[in-house]
Amino acid sequence: MTEPSAHFLDDAEYDWSKPEAVEFHEVMFRAYGTDHHMIDRSGIDRHRINPKQSSRDVWREALEVAAASGHTRKIAQNARNDRTIAAYHARLDRLLGPRPAPIEATAPTKAPLVWSGQEVITGKQPTFLDMTFFHEGLRIATSVVRLTTVRQDDRSFHGTGFLIAPNTILTNYHVLHDEDARPVKQVDIWFHYERGPSGQPRSVDTYEGDIATITGERAHDWAILRPKKPFHSTYPRLKLTPSKPVRAGDFVYIIQHPEGRLKKIGLVHNEVVHVAHDRIQYLTDTLPGSSGSPVCNEFWQVVALHAQGIEGDPTNGPLCKNEGIRIDRIVEALTDRGILLESRAEP
Repeated sequence: MTEPSAHFLDDAEYDWSKPEAVEFHEVMFRAYGTDHHMIDRSGIDRHRINPKQSSRDVWREALEVAAASGHTRKIAQNARNDRTIAAYHARLDRLLGPRPAPIEATAPTKAPLVWSGQEVITGKQPTFLDMTFFHEGLRIATSVVRLTTVRQDDRSFHGTGFLIAPNTILTNYHVLHDEDARPVKQVDIWFHYERGPSGQPRSVDTYEGDIATITGERAHDWAILRPKKPFHSTYPRLKLTPSKPVRAGDFVYIIQHPEGRLKKIGLVHNEVVHVAHDRIQYLTDTLPGSSGSPVCNEFWQVVALHAQGIEGDPTNGPLCKNEGIRIDRIVEALTDRGILLESRAEP
């Protein structure tokens, strides 16, 4: 291997052992997917890249070709100047800077417990919850839905979504689009896919999604969907304006349909371990099918849109954890597009 230079963007051979190199690859394939105009703009020979691969593998090969021809830094600079991927600019600024290595989320720690001869708070903070927590949780849980999609290649997947405005479901972009950013061709929306107080499954309230209404943003992994016929007016909308900012050490709760199964709630070992400008990471359990779930604080106010799991590694830190998009970033986009205007006048 060629002797590495001081900065990964200037290496003559792309060094996958560097965490910042792995992160840059992630940024590029997430930001651009199969849209390869950035490769062309940066002077990379497209004939040396196999286009019949996944977008992840295309970008892996593209960065290796770019390094060999001395164009890696040019790609990064062009991406940083691309206003359409503003959500990634902060990460690109760091990757272009003199200290590009990512800051990993560290494992939570606590001071030793001192016995006082009485009952004690055993963790870093109290975990008591008022009984209103359960009442309000049951109320807003009715508006968390299971989504079953059919993609253009006829493969079917499950996801989760929730009501944010009249006849408007919020979920992930990747739930309603395939790897090539093509919208799904069918979505079934199920309310009440859960067990009731007796332990028996409830009667499901089903709707067909209107594919023509799908809109969203790949960079922040959000999308909305409306039904072909209106939802019943009794379903509450989840609050997207938390009364306090989310911080590391907070506890978050996720109502979800893991693996498309009956509705569940994740509320054990649920600590937030990292908070960034556009994402938060937490230990609350999720599974495939949970994508698009609301991540809520103890007041059942949405603080993030659950998006994915994160493997513990040198780039992402030693903990395996889950990650959501901060609701602040999504509300900004929803407001700019006028999606939330119709609900602003309501308390």
